[in-house]
Amino acid sequence: MTIDARWAVFTEDGAERGANLLVKDRDQVRELVKLLADEAADVARLIHRDRPLWDTERGFFDHDVYATVRDGFGYLSYQDANRDKAYPEGDPASEGCEFDDDDFPPGSGLPVERFVEVLVEFLTSADRPASVTWRDETAGE
Repeated sequence: MTIDARWAVFTEDGAERGANLLVKDRDQVRELVKLLADEAADVARLIHRDRPLWDTERGFFDHDVYATVRDGFGYLSYQDANRDKAYPEGDPASEGCEFDDDDFPPGSGLPVERFVEVLVEFLTSADRPASVTWRDETAGE
């Protein structure tokens, strides 16, 4: 099982560089979380390499998963061919955060250790983690 994590890192001069990590075990999940906690890191797209393609001709993946770490909380969104975009029901103290690729609503952040466990579950199951309750992106609007 492998997750291909890809994100941008913004430099002090305003430029950006690409970053990526192939995640194959719990230690690499922890490494990813540490890298995403850097304030210069943008939101990461997580591509699970053991899921089928939605469109094999064009190489489109059947899922969109985004993750970041901000202010002591891990944020995650999940969408696939059969499920609309959703966010975990997280700690009410998590303020949420916004990026170009995804906006994580307040209350959707998970404590970092819990976030690690949820990412490990995604890595090992190749499916939306069942250990958290999910709310769709329109919840609370």
